[in-house]
Amino acid sequence: MKYVLKNQEMQDVDKETIQQIGMPGLVLMERASEKIARRLMETVRKSDRILSVAGCGNNGGDALAAARILLEEGYSVDFTVVGELSKASGDLKTQYDILTRLGYEQKKEIDYNGYDWILEGMFGVGLSREIAGIYRTVVERINESRARVMSVDIPSGISGDTGKVLGCAVRADATVTFGGPKAGHLLYPGREYAGRLYVEKIGFFDSVLKKHAGGFTYDREDLKRLPGRFADSHKGTYGKVLIIAGNETMSGAAFFSAKSALRMGSGLVKVISCEANRPILQSMLPEVLFGTYENVKKALEWCDCILFGPGMGVSERTKELLEEVLQCGKKPLLLDADGLNTVSRYGMEIDYPAGCVLTPHLLEAARLLGISAEQVKESLTDAGQRLADRFRGTAVLKDAATLVVSADRPVYYNSSGNNGMATGGSGDVLSGMIASLLGRGMGCLEAAVLGVYVHGLAGDHAAEILGYDSMLASDIIDAVSSVLGGISNESIL
Repeated sequence: MKYVLKNQEMQDVDKETIQQIGMPGLVLMERASEKIARRLMETVRKSDRILSVAGCGNNGGDALAAARILLEEGYSVDFTVVGELSKASGDLKTQYDILTRLGYEQKKEIDYNGYDWILEGMFGVGLSREIAGIYRTVVERINESRARVMSVDIPSGISGDTGKVLGCAVRADATVTFGGPKAGHLLYPGREYAGRLYVEKIGFFDSVLKKHAGGFTYDREDLKRLPGRFADSHKGTYGKVLIIAGNETMSGAAFFSAKSALRMGSGLVKVISCEANRPILQSMLPEVLFGTYENVKKALEWCDCILFGPGMGVSERTKELLEEVLQCGKKPLLLDADGLNTVSRYGMEIDYPAGCVLTPHLLEAARLLGISAEQVKESLTDAGQRLADRFRGTAVLKDAATLVVSADRPVYYNSSGNNGMATGGSGDVLSGMIASLLGRGMGCLEAAVLGVYVHGLAGDHAAEILGYDSMLASDIIDAVSSVLGGISNESIL
């Protein structure tokens, strides 16, 4: 797990580390610069020409100190400071003075096309205004050049809080940041502008990061959080998942949810749907149990969790079924697709003590909140928090970068997945995976986070084999076994 920070949170980490713990700022800068230089040296050839472009803040100090380290290692490096040096931070002036005492002078007239690599450190995550003037000119020239670009902390012009472009922004091939990723690294379009992200340790202790961070993300180490399997077990040990899904024209939604739940490790999956879907589902997926809508009450007593909504359509019948689930259900509930649309269409209130997970895409979230999809997109974290608070549950806000939000808990920013997953049925697959984890006893937040992360990893694996354009929802399901197969779970007698 990595902590994810916003601008003010990172400033608070800096302040506590320097002022209260006593780690000198120049020590942090030197360690950061060493990490930057080493990352560049992994790729840059000695024959390459490098330009270090610094702003007047400490981000620029990192860029200048990294330039000095590269010069010491024999690389060909020029440097320049954008802005008034007289107004620069004290630490940047220190780095600038060291370079001049070593006999190096900043380059004033620059042909950006004359370099193979540009190390860019004009602005850090604290930027809150649009880039203008000479800074905008420099950003444009960097982007127009043939050089590859590495940014310090975050590409200049990207908001560290939202990932938005503040007027204009550097398009980096790689970014080196410190302590933990920032929200702007993981949300689009910042995620695309950052290129490959390197997160380096330079002296920010985990206890300080944890204290201030309002978010987190997972990496492959967190797959160990998935529930294990036991030698002394049976199908009931791994959860009984009830899926209420699919109308006469949407059997595929029920199929995708059910198959993904089984692939994720569920012991038993029962689909409640219309009678017309019985032969389709039982021929395509003979492992699934089947019942009709008349059997809902009995199925609610049988199950360990409930998934309601994929492919049901919005109708009075769907509303009545959902009301029955809300009244009689005693196990965790996941509302997806037409379950959510039914809530918004009929203005239903959700008060479900057993735990509720909502998995809306942007338009579904907009309907639930009574705002536009553009307003949801404008501030994903705020929209997710409003959903979690209003429905007293866990909100999985699905976008190119999915968020998971639960009241009074840190926000999860997903780092897995790709644009090949933007295909029909992908959301049904995700809901089935989360339901599987709920059925196996995980809490709502943890099941949602792990389900989202594994779903993205499966999509990444499928893309490696098939490419982005050719992926289908069924390919994501098939790739789940490859993801889970990489986990070593010891059997417990």
